[in-house]
Amino acid sequence: MSVLSTSVPTPTAVPDAHTVADIVPFTARALLGLLEDRGVSLERLCLGLGFTHTDLLDRHLLLSHQQVRSLILRAQALTRDPALGLACGARQTPVSWGLMGLAMLTCETFGEAIEYGMGQQGAGGAMLHNVFEVRGREAHLDVMPRLFDLEIEGFLVEDNFAGAVAVSRYLVGSEFAPVRMDFAFSRPAHEEAYRRFFRCPVRFDAGMNRMTIESHWLGARLPGYDRITCGLVREQLNTLLHKPIGRNDLVESLANRLRVGVDERTPQRELAHMVNVSERTLRRRLEAQSVSYRALRDETRFERARDLLARTSMTMAQVADAVGYSDARAFRRAFKRWSGQLPTDYRATTAAPAPAMPSVP
Repeated sequence: MSVLSTSVPTPTAVPDAHTVADIVPFTARALLGLLEDRGVSLERLCLGLGFTHTDLLDRHLLLSHQQVRSLILRAQALTRDPALGLACGARQTPVSWGLMGLAMLTCETFGEAIEYGMGQQGAGGAMLHNVFEVRGREAHLDVMPRLFDLEIEGFLVEDNFAGAVAVSRYLVGSEFAPVRMDFAFSRPAHEEAYRRFFRCPVRFDAGMNRMTIESHWLGARLPGYDRITCGLVREQLNTLLHKPIGRNDLVESLANRLRVGVDERTPQRELAHMVNVSERTLRRRLEAQSVSYRALRDETRFERARDLLARTSMTMAQVADAVGYSDARAFRRAFKRWSGQLPTDYRATTAAPAPAMPSVP
């Protein structure tokens, strides 16, 4: 996605971020591997998506958010598995994360491996933004959407956390388990599957997506560590890792935090505290990227509003409230300023059913 201008981009001014091919397809590869094991025709599954299952063998392949979401929705419709995200994440190993996962194997401790993975999220194909923080005896892994997409957010969160736990068990032992799991979405019908896999208390409607672990795990040494050899191997792997081109990391981090509280008016000074800089420094660094706080906030609201209008039946008043406006009239004026059209007109032209499974002649 290109760097923000000082005004909110209209749909015709820049490409829709959902259609820009900038995702390393590790999620798609893991999902297709799972479905192949279940006897699903991968040729049929990928038909019409702009890539074939053999294309996924190309290490240079990048997919768009739209392509991955279509694949996920088809897989869910075909399998009718309510815990598909958990199943996809649970089968992952460091190898599933490509070069990033292999490089994590060269780290001395579990904490060092986590730090390395956090710094390579783009190269690892993450479709959610992961934030890891240590707080005394506990450490938290929070995930936030990079792009709003209600239809697949549950799958992505399940896959993200299940993959993190599966890889952690590979690195430090099968006894690894979180202290607790918090999920922002409502209690699903397959709640028991969460408890069986994570082996800890699970809470829904928690207002956040968070995994909490005991901090002592961070000091656990990884098996087979050799300082000289591992250092050389990681250096070689780093030369092969290429993060997809995106916007400035600070801008991306702020956008992700605004997405979490899009219905709130988060002051700029509060955002500065979240990213550990002064308000003055934040303003200066945003100006250097030709970005304003207001434009960043409005872009987040615009993105959220488009998703709600296109993919839900919420009323205008409900959409307005969900993106931080006190009344529908103010929201309509803002949406017209952002897009050049009224939200009702946008909804009429964009609402579409989930992609259907194509038939193969």
